[in-house]
Amino acid sequence: MEKLNGKLYINRLCAATEPKLRFNGTTREEFDKWRENTLAEIKKILKFDKLILAPFKCEKQQSANKLKSPNGCVYKRELWYVDTLEGLSVPVFVMIPENGNQKPALALHCHGADGKNGLVGIVHNDITDNEKKFTFSYAFDMLEKGYTVFCPDILGSGARKPLTLEKPQKSDCSAINNALMSLGYNLLGVTMCELKRVVDFIAEFQNVNMDELVCVGFSSGGLNALWLAALDERIKTVYVSGYFHSLKKTALHSNFCGCNFVPDMWASLDMDTPAMLVAPRKLYIETGRDDNLNGIDGLENVYKLVDMVRKVYINIFECANFKFEVCEGKHKWYGVFMDEFYSK
Repeated sequence: MEKLNGKLYINRLCAATEPKLRFNGTTREEFDKWRENTLAEIKKILKFDKLILAPFKCEKQQSANKLKSPNGCVYKRELWYVDTLEGLSVPVFVMIPENGNQKPALALHCHGADGKNGLVGIVHNDITDNEKKFTFSYAFDMLEKGYTVFCPDILGSGARKPLTLEKPQKSDCSAINNALMSLGYNLLGVTMCELKRVVDFIAEFQNVNMDELVCVGFSSGGLNALWLAALDERIKTVYVSGYFHSLKKTALHSNFCGCNFVPDMWASLDMDTPAMLVAPRKLYIETGRDDNLNGIDGLENVYKLVDMVRKVYINIFECANFKFEVCEGKHKWYGVFMDEFYSK
């Protein structure tokens, strides 16, 4: 009966496939050469060569003055549209605190947040209080610390959701990725190009200090935050919550959304690779002990990846800019590093 089981077959393929881009060196010279070659290979996998950026253009559509955050921070919220790829434009909420400190923060939403709306407090009635508290708080957390916070809609979510068969806060990553892959593209590549253009927009925004740019994301937002930081050195600090695990250990187990699937990705690398590419910049990662996204082996596979990343930070760069924490609980935003994060 095993020969009838496609899951067993795929798991065998996963076990037999060693990521060809994994870093195995011991010196800074080896790492720098690996970084250059690996970034070039990743850009090929993401089809960057086929993706055409639109001329830079941004336009403000709305501005609401004198809003208050859940803890009483006075701010204004602007809605901007930023042209990204040819034929695409991304809506971005910008939350500007009344007593800001010129630090910019890019907050990336998860699935189930109704895109950027969930991060700025526009939520549907059927979202539970628990989801409001733990999943959608980090944009306001940063706002209340004086950051100017940028919240874009990722393609397939929020205002960019093409299908309406499910709950409105759900994402349509799988449908979009299937179409893109059939055309020779993939959703992760499109998303990274769009987010790099959002960073261009942040760099042009009035009164922000790009030397302080941070990026935070939970779940799929953590996925996008980690990859963006790997591909764009303008991100100085990245905080990933609820998304750091072996890609192959989640195959047909816990990650079914299309944003996790890129042709040839799993044969080339695992999640340690984008994390290493962030080094020596600040990288904070948290996960729940019982988070289902950890995969079929639970934390065992996560610790292996963490150890490889930590060796790069310590042995290659001789710095302690990588922090990892296991929290007691399931798949949710914890924010255990936020006090340290804000102090940087």
